[in-house]
Amino acid sequence: MTLAEIADISQTLGSAAVVASLIFVGVQIRQNTKATRATSHHAISEALNRINFLWARNGEVTKLWLSGMHDRRALTPEERWRFDSIARAYLHVCETMYTQASLGAGDPGIVMAEENGIKTVFSSVGVREWWADNAFGFSTEFRNYIGRLIEPTGRA
Repeated sequence: MTLAEIADISQTLGSAAVVASLIFVGVQIRQNTKATRATSHHAISEALNRINFLWARNGEVTKLWLSGMHDRRALTPEERWRFDSIARAYLHVCETMYTQASLGAGDPGIVMAEENGIKTVFSSVGVREWWADNAFGFSTEFRNYIGRLIEPTGRA
């Protein structure tokens, strides 16, 4: 075997090793993406559950939320602050969920699953009023998403 033949074999083996390592890296990236999405899904579910448990465990908070959805202006300043804080918390969870899905780190399915909840919240006069005063606290992309989502109702 000549030195040139040995060099050719070495180049072939080296090329095969590079291809194999690229395949391995691709598999690792795919597994990491799945793990990241699973972690994201779990975190969003936990955040939404904390808000749901807040309503389920505290009748006063539930009454406040329902009253604020119906007529935010009828709330006292303290009640309005509490209502606004709950709306802000819920919609920031939704924004995080939307942003993660948009970046490929989150599950688009969880966004679609929550869309009816978002539409229901925005069907209320109180939340629409709150959004008109507070939308600036959310990313332009999320504000546009909400606008598209609630557009059929004619209320953005």
